Amino acid sequence: MKSKLNIVMAWWWTGWHVFPIKSLIEYIWSKPQYVSKIKNLYRFWEKNSLEQDMFNKIKPSTFVFKFINIISWKYRRETILKSRLKNIRDFFVFIAGIFQALFRLIYLRIDVIFCKWWYVALPVVLAWAILRKKIIVHESDTHPWIVNRIAAKFARKTFTGFDWVFRKSETVWQIISDEIIVSDKDIKNWSQTLVQDNFKNIISHVDKSKTLILVSGWSQWSKRLYQSLHKIMLQSQSLKSDFVFFLVLWVLNKDIRSLFAGLDNVHIFDFVSQKEMWTLCYLSDISITRAGTTSLAEQKLYDMKLLMIPIPWTHDQYDNARYYVQQYWDILVDQKDEQFLTKLWMAIRKFKNHKKKQTNKNRLEEISLAKDKIIKEVLAL
Repeated sequence: MKSKLNIVMAWWWTGWHVFPIKSLIEYIWSKPQYVSKIKNLYRFWEKNSLEQDMFNKIKPSTFVFKFINIISWKYRRETILKSRLKNIRDFFVFIAGIFQALFRLIYLRIDVIFCKWWYVALPVVLAWAILRKKIIVHESDTHPWIVNRIAAKFARKTFTGFDWVFRKSETVWQIISDEIIVSDKDIKNWSQTLVQDNFKNIISHVDKSKTLILVSGWSQWSKRLYQSLHKIMLQSQSLKSDFVFFLVLWVLNKDIRSLFAGLDNVHIFDFVSQKEMWTLCYLSDISITRAGTTSLAEQKLYDMKLLMIPIPWTHDQYDNARYYVQQYWDILVDQKDEQFLTKLWMAIRKFKNHKKKQTNKNRLEEISLAKDKIIKEVLAL
């Protein structure tokens, strides 16, 4: 084997997945035994994406790191004619993407691909499978999506976040960013940990004797979640008097802010840094959240009771949530249920006066295990 490798990473497109792979790269960067094995590390994805913006900010000085644009095909499952016509058009784009990936992989002399999933990864994986080269896969969800189902057939090694996802795989849990680690010392050291003055002010003065609830969904699919919470809060004096809510809206839900005007027990953030997000996790007793695997694993690290509302049109989020119900006695509330608002209110009310019990687990050690196993397999250490 070559003394130094050229590696490609192909990944999904939302923040919950961008941040972990950013963490994976920075973790490699922090370990001399890994850095010494890498010549070039490439990130294959679409131009003008969140990934490109994020990875342009990473400047490893110990190996070459480059972002490479790749075209691909996104299969649309809608039955309307417009979607079907786009699928036909994009199929030819996908074929072009395989040839583009082949050229780049050969030209850059790539040795190994690490695949997380989603549509841009597929032409890269298939091109590399044609060349019969080394592919390493990690699947987060309880049900693998189409890209990883295909990639796993050609993979030298497949890792998963849950047991029995693939017949031949190793369960290593989720890939989680080191930046989520927050301690009492961090909370006190506002100047280094927290960047927004309004965040400092809110956290400093919140009534911590009440049950603290963090509400954070994905920007694209969480408006109904915030609106539902607003409706039941207007009808329940107990939710106003016994609980404090931290609402993280993210970038696409800023119009929701006006709904909660005048509610003193609701503190709203349009956007928070990673350190601020994990400070909220550290402080909060309960999380009201969607059921994406990475976010569930991150929040569970902070011993919160999870009140999960899966995105209704997904199958994997329901099974992700059921796993946490079985393992930790967390709560699943189905948004498709006709009595959704009532059941959401009852689930919250159940935890009146609830305060979580902080465990003494070594969070940094826990999240390092998965990364070490994956990186060692990639580098064949």
